[in-house]
Amino acid sequence: MLVPIQKDDFELVSSWLADPEDHFKVCGNAFSYPLKREVFDAFFVASAGDPDVRLCFKYCVDERAVGMVHFTRIDRQNDFGHIGVAAVDPAARSGGYGRAMFAAILRKGFAELNFHRIDLNVFESNPRALKFYQEAFGFKVEGLARDTIKKDGQYQGWYTLSLLRPEWQE
Repeated sequence: MLVPIQKDDFELVSSWLADPEDHFKVCGNAFSYPLKREVFDAFFVASAGDPDVRLCFKYCVDERAVGMVHFTRIDRQNDFGHIGVAAVDPAARSGGYGRAMFAAILRKGFAELNFHRIDLNVFESNPRALKFYQEAFGFKVEGLARDTIKKDGQYQGWYTLSLLRPEWQE
């Protein structure tokens, strides 16, 4: 079940991003490492409840949070949402929670928010995620934005993937 992220979720979310590699895969350079409370409060809480701007959720199973996902860059005029930050608790990985969480956010986007298009970005250094989105949900690769981010002195790009409502299978 998707539940809005609250201010008191900081410790939980920051624990999921405690590993520098996990933090980079999820946040890139958008948020400095480690995640700071004021950044969390501003991005994930204060501006995160406006359905015309950003919606941030934790994904709960049996009342236990096992992941988080959000829509950002919401464009109501063009029925579009971008999935930004998405993470699963490292202790809960490979348990099917990521698949269930993405099924829930796609259902929210297409069925509740009436999006026509949902997209996301995947760093080229994360082939596991790229394969997951394509095989589990049918996302299509639109292209590679080359050398978009610098990590450890090396540049890398990210793939943009999208899914359109007619392609979505609940």
